[in-house]
Amino acid sequence: MPSLERPQFRVPLNARRVDHDGAAFVAIEDPRGVLAGPVAVPMATFQRVLCHFDGSKTLPEIQAAVLRETGQFLTLAALETLVRQLDEALVLDGPRFEEFMKAFRAMKCRPTAHAGRSYAGTERALRAQLSHFFAHEHGAGTIDEEAVGDGASSTAFEGPRFRGVISPHIDFARGGPTYTHAYRALLERSNADVFVILGVAHQACTRRFVLTRKDFETPLGVVTTNKKYVDRIAEIAGDIYFDDELAHHVEHSIEFQVVFLQHILGERRPFTIVPILVGSFHDLMARGVDPIADPEVAAFAAALRTTESESGKRVAYIGGVDLCHVGPEFGDPLPLEDEQLEQVRGFDSAMLGHAAEGDAAGWFATAAQVGNRLRVCGLAATYVFLHALGPTRGRVLRYDQAVDDRRTSCVSLAGMAFESRDASAL
Repeated sequence: MPSLERPQFRVPLNARRVDHDGAAFVAIEDPRGVLAGPVAVPMATFQRVLCHFDGSKTLPEIQAAVLRETGQFLTLAALETLVRQLDEALVLDGPRFEEFMKAFRAMKCRPTAHAGRSYAGTERALRAQLSHFFAHEHGAGTIDEEAVGDGASSTAFEGPRFRGVISPHIDFARGGPTYTHAYRALLERSNADVFVILGVAHQACTRRFVLTRKDFETPLGVVTTNKKYVDRIAEIAGDIYFDDELAHHVEHSIEFQVVFLQHILGERRPFTIVPILVGSFHDLMARGVDPIADPEVAAFAAALRTTESESGKRVAYIGGVDLCHVGPEFGDPLPLEDEQLEQVRGFDSAMLGHAAEGDAAGWFATAAQVGNRLRVCGLAATYVFLHALGPTRGRVLRYDQAVDDRRTSCVSLAGMAFESRDASAL
């Protein structure tokens, strides 16, 4: 069990300055949702004492360092109290956080993290919300229940095998109608009983991929994760991909796909999911490396293909991804003009064109040419998605740009459907 003898902040955590009643504080926040709210500490304490909480110093050594650097004598009792309080607040890599992690690992089901905030919080309200998105003027249209049936027949469509969809992961208020184009195609053309969902890990991870065996709960019920399928991926690629499992705790990029899957399939036929988060490939971009040349990426992509071929299941893939993120909200200096939005549209068209050809290298290289200046947050997940599909052709069903009224942010998004180039291919 971690010790508090050499206190150390756990990662990842964020810190920002806040002012209250004329005093300066640092608010410590957790992007993975472990903390119920920010933990506030005085700015002076943060700068003079907590800067030494890096796991390299004992409490007496911290006491001596503070005295040497500031002239302030901090008693060991006061220091021990501070450490205990931070441990209880779950911001240290200490006994209390270890207890939290044990409880998290023991959980069989991941509770909904965004119901009531990013989408409606009750089953009735959520179904009404999702149905509205299908019926929206930019939606895919109201589903013809008689025409669709149970959606499970292998004769549901003629021609090449349906392989998967790209769907947004933006909040439903901005992207709901675009989601429907991907999921209507999936409903009408896929007879899959296992859906491998490749979502974006929005927080830093120690590994490029993150697995979990946990089921997923939403207001529409519980979706079962295919543990056997997940375990086979881990057997091939390595158990190391459970190391960052906490990243699934509040991540929305998979949860939002689960909600739509439940809505269109939950009452039609049983299915399971394989939830996988994909981390950043920016280091590979900086080195000018096509990700498939990276041993870790190549091995994981091969594990996906091998597991599918061995599974005996009807498998489809879902990429829960957004495209460009531009504007002052994301660090750009000026409000967005029409010309910039057209440039984004042109860039996205090139990116999606490569995706439609199943060209993962071209998809990645297009973003790399501009240093990912347009912040394609689905860059890595889509790359792996295309490698997992094998030879495919895709079609853009809907493209949109979510631009706020003040033109401080634009997030571009798309719904796509993919089919195999080889009708007999797995």
